[in-house]
Amino acid sequence: MYYYKAFGLEILSEIELPGMMAGLGNPDVKIILGTVNLPLTGEVEGPNYRVTDGEVYLWWEDIGKVKISKGELVCVEPIADLDGSDEVNIIPFLLGPVMALLLHQRGFLVLHGSSVNVNGVAVAFLGYRGNGKSTTAINLYKDGYPLVTDDILAIKFNKEGKPVVYPGYPHVRLNEDSYNLVKDNTDILTPIRTIVGKIFCDASHGFSPEPLICERIYVIEKGDTMGISTLKSQENLMDLIRHSVANRIFQHTTQKENLIHCAQLVNNVTVKQLEITHSFGKIQELVKMIEDDLERGD
Repeated sequence: MYYYKAFGLEILSEIELPGMMAGLGNPDVKIILGTVNLPLTGEVEGPNYRVTDGEVYLWWEDIGKVKISKGELVCVEPIADLDGSDEVNIIPFLLGPVMALLLHQRGFLVLHGSSVNVNGVAVAFLGYRGNGKSTTAINLYKDGYPLVTDDILAIKFNKEGKPVVYPGYPHVRLNEDSYNLVKDNTDILTPIRTIVGKIFCDASHGFSPEPLICERIYVIEKGDTMGISTLKSQENLMDLIRHSVANRIFQHTTQKENLIHCAQLVNNVTVKQLEITHSFGKIQELVKMIEDDLERGD
């Protein structure tokens, strides 16, 4: 058995999950090996997922099947060898989409985003796959801003209605080009392969499991130039909804609650659009632009 901690939860796992913080026991969540029987129908269905009452089923050809039950239990039936470094296995999926859906079941607002710690508050970056969330976060980390979370931005609201980000794992997933840019500041954690060829990289320096208030969100868009602009509240809301986990899978079940959470987030956080180019030669210029914008505080 392995004990981990992530997103404020104690996790007991029968599967070793590299790059996670050690836990203390008394688990909130259990990950077990077992048989997963897919239901014939569901409330919501997609090409590799099915949602029933309180449960989500996911499956990937030649990799395995997963059942997520009520935010408490994850049953895993792997096909690929969990110890085989030469093939894609189910571990990246457990740390990615499976964890994101489990957090949604537990009442978190879950967004596709990364975040760093800037002077004791969380600054987050949302964007579609390949837009540069992790690259932006790791380069801010390289400049001294501790990582809070990568790819999964899990938020709850405190008694004052302020959004609180719960730290995830002390690592990021980078493509080879991004890794080569920062390899002097991080180590490859594991030879585990992902479908899109991402590398698991250490970002544990300064990492803390303590939740942080979220004060700024940048929505990343690809462009020919770099710049930061302020959007209207309605545009902000639509951006948050588009980047939420619930928008894709739970659209017919918990979408109302998701809309309320997104609206609450917009009302309590400054949201801006961050237009970036994919020129690695301009990364430091991008970091400086973000730092200057945060310093102005507008």
